[in-house]
Amino acid sequence: MRTIKNAWRSFAVIGLSAAALAAATPALATPPPPDGTNIGGCDSTLTTPDAIACAGYYTGNILNGSATDILNQQNAIASLPGSFTWDGNWSALEGSVSPDLVITALTNTNQLNFGETLFGITIIGAHFGNVAGDAGNVSVFWEFDFGTAAADFVSLDNIQGFSNAALYTTGDPRLPEPGTWAMMLLGFGAAGVAMRRSRRKSRLVPQLA
Repeated sequence: MRTIKNAWRSFAVIGLSAAALAAATPALATPPPPDGTNIGGCDSTLTTPDAIACAGYYTGNILNGSATDILNQQNAIASLPGSFTWDGNWSALEGSVSPDLVITALTNTNQLNFGETLFGITIIGAHFGNVAGDAGNVSVFWEFDFGTAAADFVSLDNIQGFSNAALYTTGDPRLPEPGTWAMMLLGFGAAGVAMRRSRRKSRLVPQLA
C-alpha cells in the first residue's frame, strides 16, 4: 500500500511541476503568414527615422486584397509589438483618397508620403522587387513611434526595387496622448478643489461679519 501511495505522490508532484512549468512558459509568437514565407532579415534602419520594429522579409508581394494575403498581412502586423489589430479591409486602404493609404510611387525621390500626418504608433508595409541586400521580391512591415512629434513622411535610405507601400494605422494628433489626458484630469481636479475652497470662504465671511 505504501508503495502505491508513494507512486501516486510522485505522479502528483510531477503533474504539479509540469503545470507550473507550462504556466511559466510564454505563449508562442504569432506564426508567420501561411503563404508568405518569413525569410527574416528585415531591416528596421532602412528608413529615416528608424523603425522601432519590423516583420519580414516575406517572399512575394503580399500587399494586396486576396483572401490569403489579407491573412498574411494581418499575421505579419500581429507579430509586431503593440496592440494594433488590422481589420483586413484592403478595399478601404486601396480605395482611399486624400489621404491615399496605398502608394505606388515615391515623392521627392525617396519619401513614403501618404498625404497624412503621421503621429504616435504608425505601421507601414512595403514591397520591394529587390530590396537593398540579398533579398529579392519581398514584403516588409515597419512599426514607428512618432510620439507627440508629428511627421509628414518616412524616407527610404535605399529605394532599390521599391514597388508599393500601405499605411495601416497612425495616431490622430487631435486626440491627446494618455499622459496628456492624465494631466488634464489632474488640472480639472485641482480647479474643482480650488473652486470649492473659494465658495466655503465666501460663505464664512458673512457669518463672521
